[in-house]
Amino acid sequence: MIELNYEVDKALSNLPERSRVMVVGEPDTGKSTFVALLARWFYTNSRKTAVVDCDVGQADVGPPGFISYGFVEHPVTSLKAVARTGSYLVGNTSPYGRLLPVVTGTEACVRAAERDGADIILIDTSGLVRPHAGVQLKCAKAGAVYPHLVIALGTPGLRPLTNHLKSLGFTVLSLEPLAGVRMKSIEERRENRVFRWNMYLKDARAFRLDLSRVRIYRWWAETHYVDVDTVPHGTVVAVPDPSRIGLQTPCVWITSENGPMVIAPLPQDYEPEIVWVTSYRLHLLGTQVTSA
Repeated sequence: MIELNYEVDKALSNLPERSRVMVVGEPDTGKSTFVALLARWFYTNSRKTAVVDCDVGQADVGPPGFISYGFVEHPVTSLKAVARTGSYLVGNTSPYGRLLPVVTGTEACVRAAERDGADIILIDTSGLVRPHAGVQLKCAKAGAVYPHLVIALGTPGLRPLTNHLKSLGFTVLSLEPLAGVRMKSIEERRENRVFRWNMYLKDARAFRLDLSRVRIYRWWAETHYVDVDTVPHGTVVAVPDPSRIGLQTPCVWITSENGPMVIAPLPQDYEPEIVWVTSYRLHLLGTQVTSA
């Protein structure tokens, strides 16, 4: 089992009682694994720890296309073991063209975790780090949530970002990427998205939509036109989180002979009044996701 070294242990021990830690790095440098190591360290040190998963393409805590957060309830070895508490809709599996909702969603989930009583909030980020979009995104994200510590899994391509973060006054601890991490293929990334959606939907229920009562809108971040009167089968949509203002519950739009429905793991008595529609589509076989 990988363990944190003395330098990291000292940096974590010197953090305030209530702190935010952001981890950045290029793709396939071990960010999520490292965040899981941090989560286990804080959990074993009796700190109520939340993880905010900002990797909309390779999500671990919630389904792809959403920023999600959850609490560490045991000594985890993977972020996939962190149960989702809440989510914010981004509407795509790439942050390109979605920089504003990614930043807004990160801040919304951090604030929600704070309201839920988190002592420590760990922020796992995507691999988009290179200039100019990556530097802009990560600097904006840091400015929105103001981490007490940024841990950078350093590679040459990360230097422009770490230099900018330091110039903005953030404390940056640079470490080597985790040993043994390998590059994932495009196909492996697709398969992971399918797996994460199916895990999310395994306890889902179908909710019929009364279009005379339910309001249907395009999500505010959408750049592509969506005809809300003929939403395609398998479209990723969201409804308001019934227990967390400002967050959304991930859903999938289903067309049927009896009219449109959404499927999601919501309470049986929940009656959607608003549905936000994206241009992100899943391919389904029944309710089983086959492509994401």
